[in-house]
Amino acid sequence: MRRQPLLLWHRWFGLLGAVWLFLIAATGSILVFYEEIDRALNPDLFTASSGAPQPLDRVAAAALAGHPDKFVRYIDIADNRRATHLVYLAQRPDAPEEAKASAWQMFVDPATARVLGARDYDAIDLSRRGITSFVYKLHYSMHLGEWMAWLLGLLSLLWVVDHAVAAALSFPNAARWRESFRIRRAARGHKRIFDLHRAIGLWLFPVTLTLAVSGVYFNWHEEFKMAVNAISPLTPRIDEQRQALAEPLLAPPIGFDEAVGRAGSAQVDGLAFNAAKGLYWLRVYDQRDIDPYGRRWIFVDAHDGRIMSDTHAADGSGGDVLLAWQFPLHSGKALGWPGRIAIFVTGIATCMFVVTGLLMWARKQSARRTRRHGSASLASIPAE
Repeated sequence: MRRQPLLLWHRWFGLLGAVWLFLIAATGSILVFYEEIDRALNPDLFTASSGAPQPLDRVAAAALAGHPDKFVRYIDIADNRRATHLVYLAQRPDAPEEAKASAWQMFVDPATARVLGARDYDAIDLSRRGITSFVYKLHYSMHLGEWMAWLLGLLSLLWVVDHAVAAALSFPNAARWRESFRIRRAARGHKRIFDLHRAIGLWLFPVTLTLAVSGVYFNWHEEFKMAVNAISPLTPRIDEQRQALAEPLLAPPIGFDEAVGRAGSAQVDGLAFNAAKGLYWLRVYDQRDIDPYGRRWIFVDAHDGRIMSDTHAADGSGGDVLLAWQFPLHSGKALGWPGRIAIFVTGIATCMFVVTGLLMWARKQSARRTRRHGSASLASIPAE
């Protein structure tokens, strides 16, 4: 294959995607430690008092107090006795039109059911309360809405293609392939920049390719699932199969505590309530989990408490397993702290790829201008 078309692609992808890729990589490195940073900045929101936990229905009621236009969409249950419940509120479909369509995150003390604090995690907030949520949204949509999230999904797809192009360009001589992985000690200036750009890119190639693919998954979620389903049919979830109710179920006969009781002795990580379909979705810890979050999913009918489905995210077809691994790999949490550090380092390295790529392009542009200037100067010299 001729190198010139590949060089042209790689150059223009780097130039057009440079700013966005740099921002995504930089914010992604920060988000590796999202939870730790948030807890360090807001210890008052994450530290509970000692004592036996109150019922979740009481916790939900406390979170809803003062928010008549909201309903409890999700409860992230405290992991230990000194942690807080995180209760997420969503807009009621029957709320007045003038009600603010915000997404509130409430921090509730499990022992007292007292609200310790709240924040709108969709707001642009650069204070210590909202900075982590600000960075999170900056990472996937730049705070510019769904259209930008879609464009960043396209960028991820083009980045996947660019990995194949970069790999082809990195091995101009098959017999000397090992040299592509080296950073020459004696190299300086442009050669040093080139070595850093190529060699580190090759060393981290599997990680950056994984991040690019999972970036497509997160920003083009439905399209990604359709593509996977065409190759390896996915197992439909019960909430995807169930028809929406004629009217949203905003006062379910089965409460949060009774729904959690359906998991038996298993520890529940959190549970969501789907008012449109009258379902609870329990996320339960299981020995098959591939990250620190509950990946056993139990769906409970909010009308009568029947268990509608009990599966694990990593079970099923090859397509199901592929989807289940996207977040654990993207966050690095599939491999614990070594995985998270690898993602952090890769984010920093990706920023470096962008900078070194721009430096190489700027040098070539300067060289071209010098050659053109030199040619023009020679042409202006009168013939003898």
